Amino acid sequence: MMLLWGCASRMTPILVGDLTLQPGRYLTASYRAPDFAANRTAYALEPFTVPTAQGVDPEAFQAQLQTELSRAFQANGLKIDPGSDTVLSGTVSRLTIRGASLRFIFGKITAELKVEGRVTRGAETLFAFQDQIRLTSPLNPGPPAPKEKELLLNLAARTFAFHLLNELLLYLPVEEGK
Repeated sequence: MMLLWGCASRMTPILVGDLTLQPGRYLTASYRAPDFAANRTAYALEPFTVPTAQGVDPEAFQAQLQTELSRAFQANGLKIDPGSDTVLSGTVSRLTIRGASLRFIFGKITAELKVEGRVTRGAETLFAFQDQIRLTSPLNPGPPAPKEKELLLNLAARTFAFHLLNELLLYLPVEEGK
């Protein structure tokens, strides 16, 4: 059985619509158009949709994620222009907080986040991505901190923003012949 596991492919490409996402260095998977340069365009940031959430208010997290993305883009020198034709949009397809009701026993809670999205210009997709994040609060038996869930969700939103920006900005094109 170990031999079969060792021979299995590490990760098969993910299909999103007509695009094939490859494993990313910072995101779980991504696609980049060959001529896309992330630092040479201004972005219109659409609010990411959060259709369902378990143990979390979806609207509050949507606002939190939008704030973190906007802050991270501006801090890294990317321009935000609501009238731009280059649009970043996405969906948080999974958002859960687990362990809140049993936190006094186990001493921690876990946030899970799965995000999918695209950077488009008109009908052309310049960048597509998928990311999965799982964060656990520090082990601390006893009563929960007053805003422990909010802090953990803020960290999840910030971690996703970092992953996205790293994948966008730290792209090394494949050199010919190598």
